[in-house]
Amino acid sequence: MTMMKKLLNYVIVFMTLNKEAKQNAKALMDEAMDIGMAISKMAKTKVVDQKAKDALAKEVKEFNEAVNKFLDDLVIPD
Repeated sequence: MTMMKKLLNYVIVFMTLNKEAKQNAKALMDEAMDIGMAISKMAKTKVVDQKAKDALAKEVKEFNEAVNKFLDDLVIPD
């Protein structure tokens, strides 16, 4: 088997095993965007009160959960 064919087979197996991870990657990116939006809002208002800190902490916690879900469902073939 040629090197290119082996690589192609590996990619196909990886993608097949990680269909769920692809969906989780979208959720991960959505959560990352939420963090960016929360920081952007604080920068625009130039106010970092406890409410803003709590909102950012909530977004970071949700991002952390999305990262853990993504990594839990990720499968690397042998």
